[in-house]
Amino acid sequence: MDETSALEPQATTYRETHTMGPVFGLLMLALLALYVVVTVGAISKHKGSIAIWIGIIAFVILVVMVNFWRLVFEITPTEVVFGFGLVKKRFPRQSVKSCEAYEIKFSNYYGYGIRIGMDKTVAYNTRGGSGVKLAFVGVQRAYVISVDEPAYVCKVLGLEE
Repeated sequence: MDETSALEPQATTYRETHTMGPVFGLLMLALLALYVVVTVGAISKHKGSIAIWIGIIAFVILVVMVNFWRLVFEITPTEVVFGFGLVKKRFPRQSVKSCEAYEIKFSNYYGYGIRIGMDKTVAYNTRGGSGVKLAFVGVQRAYVISVDEPAYVCKVLGLEE
């Protein structure tokens, strides 16, 4: 194999993205509004250090929220990749042990994002509803990922139910 082919991006066999709902966007706007109110109040009271600390905390929270805005699930000829922003999991495609449709319920994960469920699975989810449960060789817990067509994902991976 020559060096240039190792550096070329891999063709995507399947790709799906999900974004958080409008409530998530409203939370980001509320955080920004809170920062503006506290900053204006702190500056008017000549407490610049409070404004700086609140600004740093608000910036960190905003970066985390933006990072978790979009979930990506991708299958390439050699890998399965899923995750939010900079927090992604990569597994060799041949290490997929099992694939099955899975119903994601709020009562199992108590929230959205990256969660450990009552059934000991790790979920990467943006909503309740359909998902796929993947188990990998050498990994203790199965992963549940929000996808629209779980049966098709299993078919693409060659692990039809």
